[in-house]
Amino acid sequence: MPSVTHPEPGQSFLDARIAAASIEERVAWSARKRALGIRLVWQQADEAGIHDPVEQAEFMLRRLYPEMPEAWLGHVVARLARARAEGVWQGFERPTGV
Repeated sequence: MPSVTHPEPGQSFLDARIAAASIEERVAWSARKRALGIRLVWQQADEAGIHDPVEQAEFMLRRLYPEMPEAWLGHVVARLARARAEGVWQGFERPTGV
């Protein structure tokens, strides 16, 4: 039997609010949500006890970009590991207050 999906009750309100927003409001909203997401992932990495910058990067990328193809993720993490080994990358910058 197919599953029944019910519309999110607030979706139409959100859609209308976004449609009425200016470009500046949309950019500000997006920036706030991005910053919140990054803070949350840093907190999760801390709770998981991940301290190595390359491991932190992989942990964060998996959570921030879950649709990223595995091959692409592997390539990015390998490049970061090389940069770390060469001393040209120290890790992602931690937001203040995290």
